Amino acid sequence: MITLLGYYGFGNLGDELLLTACLESLTRVGLPRENIIVLSNDPELTRENFHVKSVNRWRFSEVFHALRMSHSLILGGGGLFQDVTSVKSCIYYWGVVRLARFLGVRVFALGQSIGPLNSGFAKRLAGNALSHCEKIQVRDENSLRLAESLSHKKVESGSDIVMTLSTPRESLKHESLSHDFVVENVVEKLLVNLRPCRDLEKFAEIIKPHVNHNYVGVALSSDDESALKLLPLERVVRVKNFCQARELWANASSAIGMRLHFGVLSRIFGTPLALMPYDVKVSEFAKQSGVPLIRDTWCEPVKPLEVPEDLCPQLDRLTREIIN
Repeated sequence: MITLLGYYGFGNLGDELLLTACLESLTRVGLPRENIIVLSNDPELTRENFHVKSVNRWRFSEVFHALRMSHSLILGGGGLFQDVTSVKSCIYYWGVVRLARFLGVRVFALGQSIGPLNSGFAKRLAGNALSHCEKIQVRDENSLRLAESLSHKKVESGSDIVMTLSTPRESLKHESLSHDFVVENVVEKLLVNLRPCRDLEKFAEIIKPHVNHNYVGVALSSDDESALKLLPLERVVRVKNFCQARELWANASSAIGMRLHFGVLSRIFGTPLALMPYDVKVSEFAKQSGVPLIRDTWCEPVKPLEVPEDLCPQLDRLTREIIN
């Protein structure tokens, strides 16, 4: 049995895609879904959407029981160790890692962003948690340097594991378009995404003069829907799964956005892209993808680099080592 831990079950598309990528890789290398437990904020929804066992990440007894049944804990992608919003994130993930090790469970970290870590306390928590991981894979060079300095362990460089979803797979067939997701009339539309952050109003002011009827707002969470109200958009679409993303991006002419996974999806589908760097992970992804950053002035979107072909084999190699 393997337990998966990330920011799952909070209604954020990027984190749900990270879970999808982890599950696909584990099943590709031979682990049945019935041997996977996901720690989730909404275990009932996670069970329904992904057909796996799931328990409440906030209930100690359920987490304890899940870990006691498992031989491995996987930190499955995302920016788990950061204190931009609060040090509570570092405390939580550190606590689960230490509980896992107390129970003799092996710990692995895949597709991680590390930081920003502004306080010494957060750095100590992250460093201690990472030092207990048998393998650490990060998705950008900034995280590589930080993880190595904090954990004093060898860290493997990779990319965001969502990019292994570039080809539709059998496990995505359970996703279906909801009745309120209408994708017609998006041909040659420009997709735009905003999310709450300190510089949100500045970014909105840069984009606003260019917004016209061709723009479609793209929300990857409910927070994005609120942020997009700063723009004079005729239409905002909430994207909830990979199938809906395929439909929306299929005929888009270009994309401008803030969220990392808005950028990842644009790269997967080869859509010309420009990003707004509200966080260092977005800047690092833009550099990896060869696309411009909108900081203080407007930039035209540029076609991103193709997704490297070795990402899927790299992820599968790591998950195969974990289950073996």
